[in-house]
Amino acid sequence: MISIIGAGPAGSYLAYLLAKKGEKVNLYEEHSVVGSPIQCTGITTSSLKGILDMDHDFVLNKAKYARIFSPNNNFIEIKLNKSNYVFDRDRFDRYIANLAVNEGAKLHLKSRYNGCSNNGKMKIKINNGFRETDILVGADGPFSSVAKTNGMFNNRNFVYGIQARCNTKCDEEKIDFYLGYGCFGWVVPENNKIARIGVAEYNNSTKDFERLLKLRNATIINYQSGMIPVYDPNVITTKNNVYLIGDSATQVKATTYGGIIQGLLAAKEMTKSFSDYDKNWRKAIGRDLLVGLYARKVMDKFNEKDYNEFVDLFSQDKLKKILEENDRDYIAKFAFKLFIKEPRLLKFLKYLFFN
Repeated sequence: MISIIGAGPAGSYLAYLLAKKGEKVNLYEEHSVVGSPIQCTGITTSSLKGILDMDHDFVLNKAKYARIFSPNNNFIEIKLNKSNYVFDRDRFDRYIANLAVNEGAKLHLKSRYNGCSNNGKMKIKINNGFRETDILVGADGPFSSVAKTNGMFNNRNFVYGIQARCNTKCDEEKIDFYLGYGCFGWVVPENNKIARIGVAEYNNSTKDFERLLKLRNATIINYQSGMIPVYDPNVITTKNNVYLIGDSATQVKATTYGGIIQGLLAAKEMTKSFSDYDKNWRKAIGRDLLVGLYARKVMDKFNEKDYNEFVDLFSQDKLKKILEENDRDYIAKFAFKLFIKEPRLLKFLKYLFFN
């Protein structure tokens, strides 16, 4: 018996893959409805289509361009190699959970994980009762209770994702990123009148978020905020038949703080082999996560002048072409090409070593 805690995308997709192989799977979700509350921007690259069927009504928009703004309001516009998906996150989560259920996984709602014991036979406490299991998987988010109760949480860092759905004028084909607003800010359109506007911050401050709302002349419809883990290359993901995946394993890109595709890819690796899971997921996505972490550490030390120069450099066709031809989920594949094409980018690497 395999018990998965958390029916988010990573947990539900893992349940689906395992059930499809004939494994007995229990999927536990503490909330009464899968997909609620929403704590995600709900946008991914086209890589998702290679993993899941995206021809469903949970897709609200397909963005064809990305614009990156510097603090002085200059910007570069990049034609995306393939459209990015903007989706209804709660319907998306329920779609994957239904895939799992249809393959035979048992979904248990309003079922909170409250710890486990492992004296020869693992027992997990769900609500007020104990249930036996052979394998326990934590897919229960940034503050994973599975990680905490099994000595796998250690020291983790987080950012605050402050986001709201807003009424604002926007081009539905274009995603906007704003440098110099916290770690960065974003405007992700659902259509030409409603967008998800947010900022990632290391401290729980709304100053930059409010500044971005004002810039876009936006009015809030509702909030969709949450905490985001920062990738830790030393994270423990396997211990005594306990495994972590997705946000629980900090498998999140530090460049854009997205982790849906990374969690799904990690689920594929876990399905192949539990014993080799830690080695395999690191081989599949670890290098990109690490390069993204280094990029984030560099950009966190940028001042406004650096951001302005950075965007100016990327306005060159030779660099824009590299961005347009590559998927941001696989940054390790093209980061070196950028430095070869534009050696002036090397000056920013000093921030890896000096404040």
